[in-house]
Amino acid sequence: MRQLFFCLFFLPLFTYSQKINQFDMDNKKQGNWIKYYDNGNINYKGFFKDDKESGLFFFYYKSGQLKATKHFFDDGHAATHFFYKDGSLKSSGLYIDKLKDSTWNYFNSDSILIMSEQYQNGKLNGLTKTFFDDGNIYEIKEWKDDLLHGIWKQFFIDGSLKMESLHRHNVRDGQQTYYYPNGQVYYRGLYKDDEKSGIWEFFTKKGISDTLINYNE
Repeated sequence: MRQLFFCLFFLPLFTYSQKINQFDMDNKKQGNWIKYYDNGNINYKGFFKDDKESGLFFFYYKSGQLKATKHFFDDGHAATHFFYKDGSLKSSGLYIDKLKDSTWNYFNSDSILIMSEQYQNGKLNGLTKTFFDDGNIYEIKEWKDDLLHGIWKQFFIDGSLKMESLHRHNVRDGQQTYYYPNGQVYYRGLYKDDEKSGIWEFFTKKGISDTLINYNE
């Protein structure tokens, strides 16, 4: 019983007596680290192994509230969550070698998803989606290496299509079509190298061709 008491009493003392913010002989960070703001509040705390973050890290606003958590893995991945000062989730996603990767989701202060993005090696690759506050899709854009490249669509709040267009290497290139809320085509025409080209046609809400404009003249 005395041995059990000794272990239970002195183990916490040993744990809390461990030194923090230590460098080894090769000037590499090792063990538990805690960094502070100039006002005395914690900036971040976590564990380093051979100068690399390992396991769960906590980051804080200067005012003291939790700002982010990052779970570092040995393969360079870091599962990350950012928070508003009230504690609600602001965004979440993955870092690989400190670059954004895969799908990132962003939320408003009411915890409603407002945007999602797809990354590869720190650059936008794939689709970004933005949403109305009720959760319906507002906009879809396609990216390649941080440039708009591919489809671009916008929607009315009821989910019906408002506009569809194409980008190539960050400029509008291809047909663009706008719609009325009833689904009829409002107008359509062609872009070449980000400039309107050829004949653009406008329609009434009943689908009757109303106006033609020739941008090649």
